[in-house]
Amino acid sequence: MVIIFDGNKRKEEILNSLKPRIERIRRKGRNPKLSIINVGKNPASLSYIKMKTQALKKLNLEYELYDFEKIEEKDLIELIRELNEKDTNGILVQMPLPNYLNAKKILNEIEPLKDVDCLTEKNLGKLMYNDETIAPCTPKGIIDILENEKIELEGKEVVIVNNSILIGKPLSIMLTNRFATVTLCHVKTKDLKEHTSKADILITATGVPKLIKSEHIKKGVVLIDAGFAKVDEKPVGDVDFEGVKDLCSFITPTPGGVGPMTVAMLVKNLITCTELQLGLND
Repeated sequence: MVIIFDGNKRKEEILNSLKPRIERIRRKGRNPKLSIINVGKNPASLSYIKMKTQALKKLNLEYELYDFEKIEEKDLIELIRELNEKDTNGILVQMPLPNYLNAKKILNEIEPLKDVDCLTEKNLGKLMYNDETIAPCTPKGIIDILENEKIELEGKEVVIVNNSILIGKPLSIMLTNRFATVTLCHVKTKDLKEHTSKADILITATGVPKLIKSEHIKKGVVLIDAGFAKVDEKPVGDVDFEGVKDLCSFITPTPGGVGPMTVAMLVKNLITCTELQLGLND
């Protein structure tokens, strides 16, 4: 029988586990604070920002939201530089940014010790050395799902349908660090089914509704759906959930699967960044 993952339940477990660390920080006279920068009105971004701020409120953590319809690149960089010097403990630039902005240039302006999304070159590079002290939120959440559910990774065939700097690339490194055999698929992959049908673990994050159907998977697969889109104003993932679930041994739904885990890992990264800044990372 298929196991359907409950991301909200696991998120609450993680947030509750952070409370002693938060109290230790408060005893030092600080309350972790996150600065969120959003540009534009991307539906997925707005949904995630709402989830993130709700989680921060629940733990009585501080946050501020800089929400822009449009902003010049130089002004956005100047804001990040100001935040680097202020008492905020984490800086998050909500991705994706509009195409007219140079995401790489902007993200690398963030002080690495405040980079809660782990998107600076310095922090991403640490993953290559198996240093996951701060790791990208969605990949970190996916790893937590797999490890907490005791899903074997060593020697397993893992296929990731996403090669972005946000998910696919860092996740492939983190899985390789755990001795999985990883294949990355993307828009130029010639025969997607040829790869996905061999996967012991299939992870997809394209934002294309019902991209993954029953013919794309083998029986008993572990299926992680990190996609997000809206169809008729309802959130959906990459997977034809009803069409594939009975073929899976384990599956994450959308909503209520990977999304809450991304939020939990953001809060966890904020706490870690604050501890590092205060010298409490023992």
